[in-house]
This record gives sequence, C-alpha cells and structure tokens, in this order.
Amino acid sequence: MALVQEVFEGAKTLLVGMKITWINFWRPSVTSPYPMQKIEMSKAFRNVIVLIRKEDIQSHDCIACKACERVCPSFCIKVEGERPENMRRLRATEFKVDFALCSDCGLCLDVCPTETLGYSKVHDAAGYHRSDSLFDLLDPWREEEPATIVRLRAEEEIQAAQKIAKKAKKTTVKKDESSEAENDNA
Repeated sequence: MALVQEVFEGAKTLLVGMKITWINFWRPSVTSPYPMQKIEMSKAFRNVIVLIRKEDIQSHDCIACKACERVCPSFCIKVEGERPENMRRLRATEFKVDFALCSDCGLCLDVCPTETLGYSKVHDAAGYHRSDSLFDLLDPWREEEPATIVRLRAEEEIQAAQKIAKKAKKTTVKKDESSEAENDNA
C-alpha cells in the first residue's frame, strides 16, 4: 500500500513539474542570445578600471600620485611616473593592474584627485592564463602621449605667463596706491 501511495505522489509531482514546463515553454524568452546580440550595459555596471579621457587635455590625466596604489586593499595596482622636461606635473609612465586580484571595490576611483579613473564597459574579458589578467592601463594612450605632453607644456607656459602678468599688475596697483597716499599726505 505504501508503495502505491509513493508511486502516486511521484507521478503527481512529475505532472505538476511538466505543467510548469509546458506553460513556460510558450512564453517569450527573457534571456538574450549573447554572442549574436550584444548586451547594453547599464551605467551602474562595474568591471575593470580604465583611464578616462579628459576633454580639456584630450588624454588621461593620471599624475602618478599613487593614491590608488596606496588605498588598494588587494595590492593589485602599481603606478610609476616621471616629470617630463620643462613641466611641473608628473605624468604616469606605467599603470599596471592585476585584475585577477582586483575586487572591484572602487576605492581607487574615490581617491583619484584628477578623477581620471573609471569603470570599463567590457563585460566579457576572459583568458586562459593568470598573466592574461595583467594590464597596463596606459597602453591605449602611448601613441598620443608625446603630443599630449607638448599641449600640456604649452598650457603650463601660458598659465605661468598669466600668473607673472597678474603679479606684475598687483605690484603696479600697489605702487600707484602708495604714491597716491604720499601725495595726499603732502
């Protein structure tokens, strides 16, 4: 008797499962056919970090301050930089990230003083070896870097000239005011 009841309950659960399958078989698909159709990622999507183009300098603005390297809890960022000739600001020469270690916490984005770090929209990066996850974020910028340095150097020269002119103007105004005060006292 117990065996018949067990077979009956098994058949009942099988039929309930088949009913659910039959209903969902005729519904439209909720998944996308991924390789044939590219997925639009939302703005909130977080993946590997990249250097963002700043429109005012037409390049990234990493100054190799190493704040991202110091704050990284995974110790996956290594930044090196140098000061180009006749420039005040540092420029990054190496920005390596091991994404096998990265936890996508976003602390590096929060501490970046120039806000040149952002999340990539790449969602299907994969590799066969651990070394496939080691990236130099400056690789896409290498060809443009000499022209960027020339533009930044010219911009710094203009800013320095404006600063000198402003200082000279202040000095002239102070001299004029002091000579007027002497004339009034006389």
